[in-house]
Amino acid sequence: MPGMRSSYFQLMILFLSIYCIGCSTYLVNKTTFFPQAGIQVDPQRLNVPIEHTYIKTDDNIKISAFFIPRKDVSRTIIFFPGNGGNASHRLGDALALWSLRANVLLMDYRGYGLSAGDPSEKGVYLDAEAGLKFILDEKLTPIEEIVIYGRSLGSAVAVNLAQNRKFAGIILVSPLSSGKAVARVRGLSWLTPFIGDPFNSLEKIEKIQSRLLVIHGDKDRIIPIEMGNRLCQQAKVENNLVIIPGAGHNDIITTDPELFFNTISSFLDEVAP
Repeated sequence: MPGMRSSYFQLMILFLSIYCIGCSTYLVNKTTFFPQAGIQVDPQRLNVPIEHTYIKTDDNIKISAFFIPRKDVSRTIIFFPGNGGNASHRLGDALALWSLRANVLLMDYRGYGLSAGDPSEKGVYLDAEAGLKFILDEKLTPIEEIVIYGRSLGSAVAVNLAQNRKFAGIILVSPLSSGKAVARVRGLSWLTPFIGDPFNSLEKIEKIQSRLLVIHGDKDRIIPIEMGNRLCQQAKVENNLVIIPGAGHNDIITTDPELFFNTISSFLDEVAP
């Protein structure tokens, strides 16, 4: 009988663990991803040769992406956007980066835009891997000429991809340090025991091998500047934190576009001339 009771309790613990993991994944997905289907900004109206393509992930999900090529340079930016809307809403930002003399790959995550599937932390990391493979294998771009650009949630995707790889550089715009830190800022501290350890860039940042640029607004109330500062402090590579005075989370570019894009332009010329 004691052996049966022991087996019973072990089985109950196993089921409870599986249930908690499932709840954690559900909570993270529901509080993190806000996708919009379709394309709201028609790339054909932007008077630039934008290629719309599909990329297949290792788990067989078809991801929608925009590639904006240049003939005068080989350096390429892989752009990972934030958690709302879809990639078509970021085409203006992508074109601004393209104007700094770089090819740009702007990706939709699974479940966003015209991409198949449903978004999850593990899933968006697989999407990023597929985007990198596309640039390396299809566009024949050496890894040392690739710059990874992640904004907001995309910063966590960028940091995850950059671990133990030697890219030309990494640009993080309004980056989060971890999912738990964001939950606390939003007044959801009570959720932290139930969500595991999602999007922990603070832990992963130590493993990046590429020069790092962080741009953050000092009035950001969604992802406070302290998170960007902590990432710089934790990184073991050469890094720089550029502060946009008066900028919040969603207006970081429009508050001072000259400072924002001049900073990125200088960084690109230094790491991938």
